[in-house]
Amino acid sequence: MTDSTPNSPALVDRLALIGGAGTNKVMAGELSRLVKRAFDAVRLPEPKKEGQGAVLYPFQREVAALAVNHHRTSSRVLWDLYESPARRLEPLYDDLLAAVLAETRPWLRDGLTFSIHPGATHEFPAGGRQLVGVLKNALIDAAAQRGIQLRVKVDDPDLHFVVRCTETHTVASLDLAGQSMNLRGYRTDGGGAAPLRETLAATVLFLSRYDARTEVLVDPMAGSGTLAIEGACLAQARPVWVPPRVPVAAHMPMFADLFSKAPTPLFEDTRPVIFANELDQRTHSGSRANMARAGVANFIETNCGDFRQLSPDAIRRIATARGYGTESGLIVCNPPYGERLAPSALLGLYRDLGIWCRRFPGWRAGFIVANPEFEVAFGGLPRIKKPLSNANLRGYFYLYDL
Repeated sequence: MTDSTPNSPALVDRLALIGGAGTNKVMAGELSRLVKRAFDAVRLPEPKKEGQGAVLYPFQREVAALAVNHHRTSSRVLWDLYESPARRLEPLYDDLLAAVLAETRPWLRDGLTFSIHPGATHEFPAGGRQLVGVLKNALIDAAAQRGIQLRVKVDDPDLHFVVRCTETHTVASLDLAGQSMNLRGYRTDGGGAAPLRETLAATVLFLSRYDARTEVLVDPMAGSGTLAIEGACLAQARPVWVPPRVPVAAHMPMFADLFSKAPTPLFEDTRPVIFANELDQRTHSGSRANMARAGVANFIETNCGDFRQLSPDAIRRIATARGYGTESGLIVCNPPYGERLAPSALLGLYRDLGIWCRRFPGWRAGFIVANPEFEVAFGGLPRIKKPLSNANLRGYFYLYDL
């Protein structure tokens, strides 16, 4: 399959997985794992990288449907349709108009409604709002020349377009999820002052090299339970969406046969062992409700209390009772950054966390933290230190061998 057709140089046919900065390798690794499990005859080529937060593949319907249903580390799954090197609005409009006039793919039908979301558009001199306007006009005008009516609809449209800019091109795509992949549907509370995004939690677990077949997963400060839930879902490669939420591709005729049945876990035989501890009673209750909505409550043991009073032997007993060894395991955590604690108390918390984690020799510990003083207070040298931000908070991912 090629990246373009001979009809128009602006036509492309790619699957794009979009994530946070520095997630290219993680997103590619997860898709490879999913494809190997789901298909016998499909082999993925090496992806092309676009910046630090996008990987590109030749478009295949089956792989696209798999990604939008199961890929947990990407924030958007896009079908790239058109691209142009133009850096001015008028030639960009001309390129997009010609591409839509040459369109033969079955997404284009009379009477459809659409919206346009601006992605990363800072590379384009005119800005995101102008790009949205150019794409909107090109779609409507080209469709009209073909006797097809398209109409803009902000709320609940049939199609969701995304326009983004790379260093060299402007790209117009269909968003196959129709919404951010963070919005899984299992979390209804805010998760605190700086809730951990679901896609970032999945990324942290991949970077921590979590192996659910052999390792216990422990989150000593679980908050709304996102890391524990994503750990259980990754272990079984469960579908991203919690009913009644579904991706927009499920309603597109060209994908209808691939969504005729509800998606199921790809590794349903994996039975992860996960322990989630949370100090605050109300937050703990909310996390248990989130786990139930996600369908993974049976895999997660929970406790309400201070992690400093949590006995490693109690965790080891739970693991042993479920048939897991305790020589290795993974502690993973998104500790407080400082919104609710005085600096001295926060540094004391980090020091105590380091002391507690080292009661698990042979294990690993992974953290996503947006506080530069964490590393010194926790102690020791991390095996990995990688920039990884949560929402607008600049942070780092740390991985330690204990």
